[in-house]
Amino acid sequence: MRFRTTILESDGSTSQAVLEANNEQSLHDSLHREGRSLVRVRALDAVVAERAPPVDVCLTPRRLLLLTQALYEALDAGVPLLGTFKAVSEQEEDPKIAAMLDDLGDRVAAGQMLSDSLAAYPRSFPSIYCSLVRAGEQSGSLPDVLMSITGFLEWRIEIAATVKQAMIYPLVIAGAGYAMVLFMLSFVIPRLSSVLSKMGGDLPAASLYLIDASNFVAGNIWYIVAASIGAAIAFKMLCKRPAFGAFLMTMLGGVPVVRTLLTTLATAQFSRTFSVLLQSGLTMTTALELGGAAVSLPRMRASIDSVRERILGGARLGEALREEEVLPPVALSMVLVGEEAGRLPVTFERLSRLYDREVKAAVKKALGLLEPIVIVTLGIVVGGVAVLVVGTIYSAMKGIGK
Repeated sequence: MRFRTTILESDGSTSQAVLEANNEQSLHDSLHREGRSLVRVRALDAVVAERAPPVDVCLTPRRLLLLTQALYEALDAGVPLLGTFKAVSEQEEDPKIAAMLDDLGDRVAAGQMLSDSLAAYPRSFPSIYCSLVRAGEQSGSLPDVLMSITGFLEWRIEIAATVKQAMIYPLVIAGAGYAMVLFMLSFVIPRLSSVLSKMGGDLPAASLYLIDASNFVAGNIWYIVAASIGAAIAFKMLCKRPAFGAFLMTMLGGVPVVRTLLTTLATAQFSRTFSVLLQSGLTMTTALELGGAAVSLPRMRASIDSVRERILGGARLGEALREEEVLPPVALSMVLVGEEAGRLPVTFERLSRLYDREVKAAVKKALGLLEPIVIVTLGIVVGGVAVLVVGTIYSAMKGIGK
């Protein structure tokens, strides 16, 4: 607990300081042993800690990056954090985010550590962010840590944009194919079936199934469209849940086309995160815990947890990574050399740059394989419907000829 104190020094002078202690009595006893007396004391954390955040908000990665850049520029220029939060709050258009920034400024003004203030908003500031800020506060290098966080957030935004951009084309093609099939089943085939019914004649079983399906789709088309939109929205919301995201990643990890991409992406995530955590002064076990949590692939996340347990048991990092097969052979050899030289932060920074390029190459390769797969699948579906339609017409014409 933190206290703002007025202290009577041994030479008769008074001084003010912010000190930490379990309670006021232990603070008094500690100062008394040093030959100093506690004149006035005020708990700083009590009021702030008991106060609930005004609103539960969630900063987007872009907004979090801009706020981190503002904090870094303020500290680097010697501007107090309170003034920075106030200035950013005045420019914020969203009232919820403005209220959060005002509350953060009040907490810092009351003497609360910046990391503790940010931890009151876990949806906006994840645990890895707060841990990095806390490490910077404890080491006295908060501006440098904030600069590292800025680079880390920029990297995450860039990687996310690369993956999303790669998924746009297949999703658009798949959506267009789905809409085309619905159009044929709800508009084209029902009109064709009405003509065929007037012509008479026996139709193949496949043609009858197609006509029955088209009648069902035509009669419930708006329900089907609404259900499709609802399913897409529900899927997007489920992807935000950690449990479903882990299940989806596990399923995609078994697809040959996607497996290499996900493994490369997870390696890049671990290398970048672990490098930033080590450079910020966190211990190796803490860095492994937070770095593993930042990895999206469940299999690699479990392996990193096992590496942490091995290190707690006395193993070295390189040996543990080899046993758990976390990194590919080339990356592992770099880690072994970096560990021997005592340059692990630099080594993982180089690995992160290497795998940044590998992720982009893997995305390009996966997209090159995924595009023809989507197109061929769409061709088979649409072409199959077209063949059934043509076969139905042909069967009906043969019946007329007879």
